[in-house]
Amino acid sequence: MLKNRSLLILFSLVCFSQAARPEAAGTGLQISVAGDIVGNFLGTADNRLLPREGEVVLYAPIDQTWDGALNLAAHNEDGEYKFEIHELTIGSSRLIPRSRFKVGQYFLGVGRLNQTHRHDWPFTSAPKVQTQFLYEEGVNDTGAEYSYLWPTPFYLDLTLGITNGWTFGHTHDEGKGPVLPTHYLRLVTYNDLFLDGGLQTGLNYLGRKDSSGNNTSLFGLDLTAKWREAQTLTFLFQSELWYRIYSPAAGDVENTIGFYAYPQYGFSPSWSLGVRVDGYSVLNSKDAGGNNVGSFDYGLVPTFSYKASEFSTIRASYGVKGRLSQGAVSNTEHFLELQAVFILGSHPAHDF
Repeated sequence: MLKNRSLLILFSLVCFSQAARPEAAGTGLQISVAGDIVGNFLGTADNRLLPREGEVVLYAPIDQTWDGALNLAAHNEDGEYKFEIHELTIGSSRLIPRSRFKVGQYFLGVGRLNQTHRHDWPFTSAPKVQTQFLYEEGVNDTGAEYSYLWPTPFYLDLTLGITNGWTFGHTHDEGKGPVLPTHYLRLVTYNDLFLDGGLQTGLNYLGRKDSSGNNTSLFGLDLTAKWREAQTLTFLFQSELWYRIYSPAAGDVENTIGFYAYPQYGFSPSWSLGVRVDGYSVLNSKDAGGNNVGSFDYGLVPTFSYKASEFSTIRASYGVKGRLSQGAVSNTEHFLELQAVFILGSHPAHDF
C-alpha cells in the first residue's frame, strides 16, 4: 500500500515539475489531478470517510497528426490503495475526414456513466444497473475505437470498437483469451429542445463470449438533457436503460433489465438538488421448484450538491434501497453518503 502511494505521489511531483518548466509551455501538455473523498454511513456501511480515488491525467498533441493521453489512478479496494493505468491511448481526429479513432487502453465508449470517471458523475455511487452490467468503475480494456460523424443535416455520430476481452469489468488478474472478443457500437444524435435546452440520445450494443463459452449481449439507451441560463445548469435529466441477455455455456438463459433516472434542478450556479430512481429485475428468475419468481430491486437517492466552481464539489446523499418480491418488501436499507471532489490543473472536457 505504501509503495503504491509513494509511486503516485512521486509521479505527480515529477509531472508538475516538468509542466512548470518554460520549455513545456509550447508542447500543449495538459496535466490535472482529481481527488475523490467519500464517506458511507448507516445500514451496512463502514461508517467512515476515506479517499475513494486519486487520478493523474496527462494529455496533449503528440505532433501535427497524433494525440496522446495517460490516466493513472489509485483507488481504495478493501482498505488498500491500488495504483494502476486507467487509460493510455494514442489517436487522431486529423487523419481521416469526419473521423476520430484511438488505440490503447480506455473506458469503452458505450453508455453515459461508463465513459465518465466517477468524480465527474452528478451523484456519488453507481446505480445497481451499472454495478451489475458495467461494474462500479466502468469497463475498460485494450483495443481500438473508431467514430464517424455522418454528413447528415442533423447530428449523427457512430462509434465502433473492439477490445481484447480477456477480462470484463474491474479485475487484477490477466484473464483468459475469449472465444469472441468484446465488441460494441454506439449511435448518438442530438436535438434542440424548447427554452434553449438540448437532448443527447445514445443507442448502445455490447457483446462478448468469454473463454468458457458464456455469451453476454447488452442493449442500452441513454438520455442526457440540459437546460442552462448563463452559468447556471437550471435542469439536468440523465438516464440509462439496459437489457442483458446472458447465455451460459451450460444452463438457462438469463434475461435482466435495469435502469436509473436522475432529474436535477439547479437553484443557482452553486446549489442543486437531484433525485435518482433505480430499478433492476431478473425477468426469468425461478425458485427451486422451477416456478417463475417476480422480483424488482429499487432505489431512491436524493442528492444535494454544492459546486463553488467547476473545480470543486461537495455532495450529500440520503438513499433507500430494497426489493419487491411477490408483493412483499424485503432487504430494505437506508444509507448516507458524503463526498468531496476537487480538480487541480486543466481537466479534459466532456462531449455534452
